[in-house]
Amino acid sequence: MDSQAVPPANILLYGAGSICGVYLYQLLQAGCNVTAVCRSNYEVVKADGFKLTSIRYGNVLYKAVSIIKSVSDYSETSIDFILVCTKSFPGIKPSLADQLSPVLQGRPYVAVVLAQNGVLIEEELAVAFPDNPILSGVVYCPAVQTGPGEVEYPEMMNLLELGTFPSTAPKSHKDAVHWFAGLMEQGGGRAQAHEDIQIPRWPKLLMNAAWNPTGALTLTTDGDFLTTSEHARDLAWGIMMEIIEVAQKIGIPGITVEVAEKNVLNKQEEGTTMVTATFTPCARTHWHHHEDGQVLEVKAGSGWVCDMGGVPQRLAVGDIVWCPAGTVHWHGADEGSTLVHLAISRGKTTWYDAVTEEEYNQRLGKPGQ
Repeated sequence: MDSQAVPPANILLYGAGSICGVYLYQLLQAGCNVTAVCRSNYEVVKADGFKLTSIRYGNVLYKAVSIIKSVSDYSETSIDFILVCTKSFPGIKPSLADQLSPVLQGRPYVAVVLAQNGVLIEEELAVAFPDNPILSGVVYCPAVQTGPGEVEYPEMMNLLELGTFPSTAPKSHKDAVHWFAGLMEQGGGRAQAHEDIQIPRWPKLLMNAAWNPTGALTLTTDGDFLTTSEHARDLAWGIMMEIIEVAQKIGIPGITVEVAEKNVLNKQEEGTTMVTATFTPCARTHWHHHEDGQVLEVKAGSGWVCDMGGVPQRLAVGDIVWCPAGTVHWHGADEGSTLVHLAISRGKTTWYDAVTEEEYNQRLGKPGQ
């Protein structure tokens, strides 16, 4: 939306972790009066504030105007928005409506902003407080809280997509969407207002449903995961196909195979990818080649790289190796070391068979086992 000047607001920020740490900074930059509810990080944030390490905003220290332990401690007489960045899934006890009740009771004008990915997150709150504007948000902000009040935000990506729940809400609720979106942009972020927020929710769900579980279970990023095996793409693709089937059956437009291919999986096949891969002892890639070549830079541990038909070459910390375009090769960890390397790959990656024990043991002149 256009970054026209919008009036500052009185905001209660609920769930002051990584995402709210970033959004707090943006709202302060927009001139807002922000009170933050902190729980596990209360003592540190109360004393020292937040420390944000980021590419987009630099490295900054900042504090909310007020830090409190619970919603019931909120003492401001005026409030315009409650920004919720804690999990707001249906069925949690106490419900989000119960948690916010101390500040919503008797204040039907207060808009609640749910900065929460996923679906079916709004109805419980809307039923409990039918007169309050419910602003549903889809978050693109890859930040992580590395310690109490310490937020790392290593990418430029910053987008909050907003819309009312339900989409047929009155004009005053729609106006609240534009006001809050304007504040986010005025604070240096990006925001988009939508007539029906449920439509942009599903492309984000398409990514999250595939990458969040695999990342949590394998302790890798999405890019790292795709380099681990020739089967990694098929696993992610299968999850996405299930999401697409559900979306189409309930009438969500625009969630197609083409969306999955274009927005997610082609990161493996086109352009330049940069990932940090970790291999446990003896782990290695399959045989593969890169359309336009690959650079490996060893960050930790030791390992091996080997071209097909060639002699395995040892990798050590600090080594930088060029794998020429079209050269079939493998790389992985030594048998007594975990290997961490940065891989910068260009063009499509083509995968072949697994590296056998016999092929792996050639690095030491050992026979196959």
